[in-house]
Amino acid sequence: MKHLSLLLLLILLAWAGSARGQGGGAPVGWVRLSADMPLRGRWSLYSEVETRQSNAQLTAQQLGRLGFRFHLAPSFTLTTGYVLAGNEYDTPSGDNAMAPEHRLYQEIAVTDVSGPVRASHRLRAEERWLRPTPEAAFEFAPRLRYQLRVVVPLHSGGVLPRGGLFLVAANELFAGLGSNEGRSFLEENRISAGLGYRVSRLATVEMAYLHQTQAAGAAGAARSRNAVQVSVAVATPNHVSLVRR
Repeated sequence: MKHLSLLLLLILLAWAGSARGQGGGAPVGWVRLSADMPLRGRWSLYSEVETRQSNAQLTAQQLGRLGFRFHLAPSFTLTTGYVLAGNEYDTPSGDNAMAPEHRLYQEIAVTDVSGPVRASHRLRAEERWLRPTPEAAFEFAPRLRYQLRVVVPLHSGGVLPRGGLFLVAANELFAGLGSNEGRSFLEENRISAGLGYRVSRLATVEMAYLHQTQAAGAAGAARSRNAVQVSVAVATPNHVSLVRR
């Protein structure tokens, strides 16, 4: 399974790079903090906050996520939760305004940590209520997201001890299920690669280059953004939690 996952990731990375182009201007900053803490039995509580800076094409976003995760097996989880996001918009006066976005989400994640190349597959359904402008009414915009993420420990033996480094690469596809308004079915792609470090028994930190592209709509051309993403994660100390994000 690990070899198939790596091959699939390489294909996705090559497709994203050739089909989407690099564009997006100078990198902006994304910062994410997350925690996956055990509750009773097979349940855990997942929380996340993230801030994403804007560029000339895509606006800034602030996001908070809270979910309940059920561990059917060490490598197989189900998650459901709520997201509150704030999307920044440019107003006619030239000022910036923030409009709220509400989401419910359901997620299935399968992780393979049996070898030196560790892979995680995540399928997420989102029911979103968002405003195209700060003054507009909320619109319903459901979508599906599929992410393939690969982690390669750099320590001998393929283990991840405290103080260990690892490579990480991921690709995530977004498919719109509502009214596309001239957009393609695959409405967004995020491709990333970087380096991670296991700080302690519970915590890891990652720094990655990320390229985000949104498909062209009826109103104009495709939009893109480059970002340097810093992620700090706290989770129960097991191999699966170090791979999955």
